[in-house]
Amino acid sequence: MRKFISLVAVALLLYSCKGGTSLSDTLPEIYPDYIGVTVPAGIAPMDFNIPEEYDRVFVRVTGSNGGLLKTRGRWASFPVRKWHALTEQNAGGTLTFTVLGKKGGRWTQWQDFIMYVSSQPLDDYGVTYRKIAPGYTTYSRIGLYQRDLHSFHEEPIIESTLTPGQCMNCHTANATDPRQFLFHLRGKHGATMIQQDGRREWVTTKTDSTLGNMAYCYWHPEGRWLAGSINPVKQCFWAGDRQPIEVFDMVSDLVIMDMNDHSLIVDPRLNTKDFLESSPSFTPDGKTLYYCKAKAYDVPRQVDSIRYDLMRVSFDPETGTLGDIETVIPASLHGQSISFPRPSYDGRWLMYNLADFGVFPIDHKEADLWLMDLKTRETRPIDEVNSPLSESFHNWSSDSRWFLFSSRRDDGLYVQTYIASIDEEGHCTKPFVLPQRNPRKFYHSVMYSYNAPDFTKSKVRFKTHGVYREVFSDRRVQATVK
Repeated sequence: MRKFISLVAVALLLYSCKGGTSLSDTLPEIYPDYIGVTVPAGIAPMDFNIPEEYDRVFVRVTGSNGGLLKTRGRWASFPVRKWHALTEQNAGGTLTFTVLGKKGGRWTQWQDFIMYVSSQPLDDYGVTYRKIAPGYTTYSRIGLYQRDLHSFHEEPIIESTLTPGQCMNCHTANATDPRQFLFHLRGKHGATMIQQDGRREWVTTKTDSTLGNMAYCYWHPEGRWLAGSINPVKQCFWAGDRQPIEVFDMVSDLVIMDMNDHSLIVDPRLNTKDFLESSPSFTPDGKTLYYCKAKAYDVPRQVDSIRYDLMRVSFDPETGTLGDIETVIPASLHGQSISFPRPSYDGRWLMYNLADFGVFPIDHKEADLWLMDLKTRETRPIDEVNSPLSESFHNWSSDSRWFLFSSRRDDGLYVQTYIASIDEEGHCTKPFVLPQRNPRKFYHSVMYSYNAPDFTKSKVRFKTHGVYREVFSDRRVQATVK
């Protein structure tokens, strides 16, 4: 009976608007652009706005496998439970959106649009990211946060108010599993926080034989080893109409830490004066380490000459021994630079950033995502995903059927998190920005960028009680060199 009444109400609304409703032959201009995207069943509701000159919106959503959902108001807002039920009923099918907007007492009905619901679920709990204002003079209130992908709930893991004067960055879980989790603090009381199965320690990785503390880290799948770069990060500013800022490494080496005794493997081939090594990542079988390598130049004067190649070296997880080194993609020969290689957790693909130069693509408009087939070594730009602005930091879901990345495509200034799916043949779907309630108000009023996003299988459990005392006591576990 309720379903009948609902259908009658919709019919009456459309009938009553007929005399004063104009039918448009175009698709609605919605924000964010969710037209034609592919979403997982159970994702947070894909709320959207229509142009601001319309004071009311009416939306009717029908599923190809059945189900109906409607909403009206200042923006399209869908109840979480009803949205979940509709998407789960239509997994592998489509949702059709009928959108009407009211302006000056008259309604406009646009052409229907389609949203695809993947048959491939996204079962991970959520995403983690660092939120930071895109400024360069003072520390803003920054922090590491986690967001439930299936609702709009966000909560802090740790915020800078607990560690004043320290910059936190580069959080890393082991293949999305937060039972092994770390992040770095930079500043006078800097350290690497490493938490395993709820037990945490603050580690100093700088030794007499290394340049400084580890930065960009990656867990070995077995959990014993941790690869990291040692790279004091600097920044400079461009004159003219180039990107406003350039982030670069003065020097950069790679080390591997044995978590059994906090000892470091320092291979002289990965610790050189004439070359920069960065962005390590282990393959899912744990037998190969990918990284990026560039010839060192006089920086910042020659910063636009630094171009990184994609490298790999064999690794023995029993002994921690590094074997032969191979150049996989000599990008520098083609006037390009590779950063952040990320093998998918199923071992099928490797995704990386490609830019004109440098190691920090988030500030490069030309930076795009590329995909390598690890079976054939064929590589291509992911045109389905890339935009005219920067695409940068990316990571895989636990089942490797979804990936997320950072992009400035919305306004060229703020970095937001986008999600897309990939099939067995490597075809990717149109990406969608992380859903928010009243997204125009949210994304146009929240003055933060979302950095270093990653999926997380489950909630990150990090107790903030005692953090201030632990950080400022300077009690550290000291890494040693093997």
